[in-house]
Amino acid sequence: MERPISLDQLDFRLLKVFVALFREGHVGRAADALGMSQPVVSTQLARLRRIAGDPLFVRTARGMQPSALALRWSDPVASALQALERALNAPSAFDAAQSQRTFVVYMTDVGQTLMLNRLISRLEAVAPSVRLRVIGAWQGALVDRLNDGSIDIAFGWIPQLKALKSSSPLFKDRYVGVHDASATLPSVAAQRRFALADIPGSAHQVVMERFRAKGLDATVTAPNFFMLPELLTGTSLVAVVPERLVMLLNQQRVVPLRTIELPVKLPTIAIQVHWSTGTWRDKGVDWLRDQVVAAAGDLPALARH
Repeated sequence: MERPISLDQLDFRLLKVFVALFREGHVGRAADALGMSQPVVSTQLARLRRIAGDPLFVRTARGMQPSALALRWSDPVASALQALERALNAPSAFDAAQSQRTFVVYMTDVGQTLMLNRLISRLEAVAPSVRLRVIGAWQGALVDRLNDGSIDIAFGWIPQLKALKSSSPLFKDRYVGVHDASATLPSVAAQRRFALADIPGSAHQVVMERFRAKGLDATVTAPNFFMLPELLTGTSLVAVVPERLVMLLNQQRVVPLRTIELPVKLPTIAIQVHWSTGTWRDKGVDWLRDQVVAAAGDLPALARH
């Protein structure tokens, strides 16, 4: 039987530790996120366990896994803390030229390659002391990380966020087949050998699914798109990659990659920037979003096919 808990037994720091542990699943990462030492977080967790009469988090090979009670607490506690912080804080002013704020931005690896340099160039010009922490992975649902403020904006082709009202389209891309121009390809498309990126959990997994549905198995799979062009030199492989990445790579290659028509119909890649409706009073997030939109406008247009 669960013991009753009074609010007098808790303080905000305990609750913030709980939310961080639930989000990160690791004492060390929770400590880093909170700006505390690991011993302090461990001490706070011990207090929470005594108050709750429950372990709350159990250490496993996959990290600190929440108990049934912690799962029930997670959303109400996080939402309550977020609501209180919003109520206590007036709409934030933001002076880009003077700010030393660190923004947390989620970008896919392709997004980082295409956009990060352009974005940083813009920030250097107008906000030299602003810092970016770019991440490519997170714990839990991405929408929750946006809503609890642990990620300021997310950028990329992220279908699980397409229902968000706080999203803005940036640009579109498409998949193309590329090969080493010096290699001889089979004249029959069905006999060609393909190299695909196998990225579980990403929208790009649609490429693997469409090829399999067509009865075409990849000869080689790689965990990201960047490895694929390196496989092409001296081989007859055809790699399937976003066209904007090919444009960037061809600027760096002595012999450009040659594009060919694919035997599989693939969807358009719709790149968007996403944020939380909870940051509507945060002028800093508004400003950063504007910088991302402007940086996307600096990208070269795709060639017409």
